[in-house]
Amino acid sequence: MKKILTRFLLPLVITALILFFFFRDISFIDIKENFLKIPLSTLLAFIFLSMLGTLLRAVKYHILLSRKLAFSDIFLITLVRNFAVDLLPARSAALIFYTYLTKKKGLSLEEGASSFVVSVFYDGLALSFMLGGLVFFLKTGINKTAIYSGILLVFLVSVGMIFFSDKVIGFVLGFRITRRFKKIENPLKNIHTYLLNHKSNSERIIVFILSFFIRIIKYIFIYMLFEGVVQIGWGTKIFSVFSFSLAITELSSLLPIQGLGGFGTWELAFAVSFGAMFTAYAISRSTIQSAGFVIHITTQVWEYFIGLLAFLYLNIKTRRHSKRNLNSNQTESDATGES
Repeated sequence: MKKILTRFLLPLVITALILFFFFRDISFIDIKENFLKIPLSTLLAFIFLSMLGTLLRAVKYHILLSRKLAFSDIFLITLVRNFAVDLLPARSAALIFYTYLTKKKGLSLEEGASSFVVSVFYDGLALSFMLGGLVFFLKTGINKTAIYSGILLVFLVSVGMIFFSDKVIGFVLGFRITRRFKKIENPLKNIHTYLLNHKSNSERIIVFILSFFIRIIKYIFIYMLFEGVVQIGWGTKIFSVFSFSLAITELSSLLPIQGLGGFGTWELAFAVSFGAMFTAYAISRSTIQSAGFVIHITTQVWEYFIGLLAFLYLNIKTRRHSKRNLNSNQTESDATGES
C-alpha cells in the first residue's frame, strides 16, 4: 500500500496540482498552436538525432558490458532505458528495466547495475565539460558563482566515482565486519571485480568521448524543439543560456518525489529555470511554459512509442528463444530415452 501511495497516488496528486496552476496561464489550444509552429523537417531531424544519440549510448553500454551481449540486444535495451528514465525518481525505473533485461540475457545483476551507474557518472563528467566550455558565452543576470560551483561539484563527483570507486569498495572489503555479512560481501566483490576490469585509460577515453557527443546531440535536438516554439534563432550565446537552463531543469529528476512520469515537476522546473535564465530575452512566461510542455510531450511520446516497441520485441524474442531451447532439450531427452 505504501509503494502504491509513493509511486502512483502521490505523484498523480503532485502532477494534478502543478498542472492546475499551470493551466491558469496557458491552455491546451496554446500548446497545440505552439506545437504546430515546429516545422516537419525539425521533427524529423529530432527523431534522427534522438536515434543517433541512442545508437552512441548503445555503443557505450556495449563497451561497459565488455561486449558480452549482441549489439542489437544492447540497442533495444537502450531504447527501453530511454523511455523508463522518467517513470520513477532518480532514474530508478531505467536502472530496474536495464538490469532486468541484461540479467535475462545472461549477465549478473551486479554487472548490469554497475555498467548503468558508471555510465551515469560519465554522463555527468561529459556535462561538466560541455557546460564548462559554454560558460564563456553565457550572458545572464544570475550570479555565475553558483554556476561555477555547480559545474565543479558535478565534475568532482563524477571523477571521484569513475576513478576511485574501485579503491573505496576495495577498502570496504578489507574490513572484517564486511566478511561476516556474505549477502553484502559477495555483491561488493562482484562490483569490485567489474570496476577493476573497466579501468583502462583507453576505455575511459572512448567512453568519455561517446558520453560527450551523446550529451551534445541531446541538447541540440531539444534546442531544436525549443527554437521551433519560441523562434529565437540560433547562436552560441543563446545555446549556452539554453544548455544551462536545461541542465538545471534535469535536476528535477533527482527529487525523491515527482510528478507521474515526471510530468508537472519537469514543467515546473523548466518554467522556473528558463524564466530566470532568459530574462534578457523578450519571451513571455506563457510561451516558456508552452515550450516546456511541447518539449516534454514530444520527447516522451517518441521515447515511449519506440521504447515500448523495443520492450515487446525483446520479450517476444526471449520467449521464442526459451521455447526453442525447451523443445530442443525435450527432443534430446526423447532421443536418449529411445536409445
